[in-house]
This record gives sequence, C-alpha cells and structure tokens, in this order.
Amino acid sequence: MHQKFKAYIKNSCSEQEYEEVKQFVADKKNDLFIDGLLRETWKENLKETQDVEPDNHLLNRIHHEIALAEKSPKQAIRMYQLISGVAMALVVGLLFGILLVKPSSNEILTQTITTPYGGRTNFTLSDGTEVWLNAGSAITYPTQFADTRKVAIKGEAYFKVVHNSQPFIVESKYGYVEVMGTEFDVKAYDDEAFVTTLVNGSVVYRSNNDKEVFLAPGYQVTNSSEKLVTRKVETEIFTSWKDGKLIFREEPLENIVSRLERWYNVDIRLEGDNIRNLKYNGTIELESFSEVLELIKVTTPIEYSFDRKTRILTITSVR
Repeated sequence: MHQKFKAYIKNSCSEQEYEEVKQFVADKKNDLFIDGLLRETWKENLKETQDVEPDNHLLNRIHHEIALAEKSPKQAIRMYQLISGVAMALVVGLLFGILLVKPSSNEILTQTITTPYGGRTNFTLSDGTEVWLNAGSAITYPTQFADTRKVAIKGEAYFKVVHNSQPFIVESKYGYVEVMGTEFDVKAYDDEAFVTTLVNGSVVYRSNNDKEVFLAPGYQVTNSSEKLVTRKVETEIFTSWKDGKLIFREEPLENIVSRLERWYNVDIRLEGDNIRNLKYNGTIELESFSEVLELIKVTTPIEYSFDRKTRILTITSVR
C-alpha cells in the first residue's frame, strides 16, 4: 500500500490503484496507518527539494477564516484562541481533500473568498498578485491561472498586479477592467455606482454596453446607469481603506454611512432630509465605532441614539 499511496500523491497511479487507495482511506480503522504514510511521504518530499513553495490557496483560506472570526470585536480574544485550530482544520481538510478527489490534469479549481460586514482581508494569488478585499465583498478566482488571469468580484478590492505577458482581468456585473501590471481599486457593490481608481500603470474599463475608457495614474472612472465619468482624484481617499483608514473630503453624510455600515457591521438610519447632505472632513483610523461618531460630531451638527431592541443607530441633525 505504501508504494500505491506514493504513486497516488504524485498523480501517477493507475485507475485500479486509485480505487484501492480511496477505499483504504475511507476505512477508519486505517487512520493510524494513514497518519504514518502522510508523515513518511512528507519527510521524503522535504529531502527531494530544498525550496518548498507556499500553498497560496491554503493561506487564502486561512486569511478568510480569520476575517470571518474578526467581524465582531467582542470575539477578538476567542478568535486568537481559535486561529491555530482553524489553521489545523484547513490543513487536515486540504490533505484529505487531495486524497479523496480523483486527480485530473484538465480540471481548473476555483476559490471564493468573502468578507462580511466588519471584516477585511488580504492575500496573494498564484501569480504573485496581491489582493486586498474590503468589507461586504467577495472574489472568485482559479487556484492556478491558465491562458488569462481572470477574477470576478462583488464589492470592493484593491489589486497590486504582477506584470507578465498574460492580461489580468477583473470582472463584475458592471463590465470588466483589464491590465497587464499595475495598482488599482475596483468598487462594484450592488447598490452603488461602479468606480475604478488607478494608482500606478494603466487600465482599460469596458462597460456592459461596450463603452471603453483608458485611465492614466491618478484618474478614476465612475459608471452610474451606464453613464461614464472620468476625473482626476486624490487616489489615497479611495484606496486608504486597505491600510485601515477611511479618508473623507467634503463627503456627504449619506455616503459616509454606507461605508461605516460595512466597516462596523451596523445598521444606521438618517432621520430628516437635510442630514443626508451634511458634509464631513476627516480621517478615521482604527477607532471604535463610538469614537468615530464622536469624531464626526465634533465638526458636524449631529446627535445619535441606539435602540437596543431593534439594534438600529439613528443619526439626526441638530440644525
């Protein structure tokens, strides 16, 4: 069985050997023996190569589980106690996933990572591209890229794309952004206008009705009801979220609320028509939600209250 197991791991076993290994693994009485086979195979592989490549697919799964655990500040202590358990569970799940799925050289595996309201995460794709995923967002991508590098997002993500001969494409319900190697932000939430902000390099955005916009660094394109608007912007305002900051420049309170709801996983109601257009200037960085409200209150004439039964925060204007 040892030789058949090694052949299976190296994807060189026959159809009959595959069935035998699968039945062997499925029998619980062989658990101890399987553990020995795994350890022995692992040691042999370490001897065969001095350079062990990190498993980005596994690391991304671990990042995702940690982001989910972080969504409630009250769970912070418990989350850190669970990190090692989460990591071990993912490792074991991955190992036995390899054992129980028949290998196929033509199969393209995809991975989806989601971040809940109140959570953010960052990870690296198989080509070395770095991704930051904002709160209330999701990204789907292949674990290994083929002829093109293509990912799909809902919500907001920041990309630092590694340059190579393959185009990198970000798809959303609003069309797609194509680059070769660059840094840019894509915001594609269902209930907001689509926005792409370019930091470095160059991108082309194509909407669903085939309208096309080329961006230079420092420029942004917005798609609102298939009306494309391009303008020069201070890119940090739109990308600082990946560094744990929210920057506002004369931002209407209505826009601020939607971002705070995602970041802090709260339900906020604005009471009164005039309050929606109140403008706020400031930077929010790693503050608690109550501290954020007090910061806004310093420069904006507001009062707020929280209903514990409905768990709704209501903000009203004092003007």
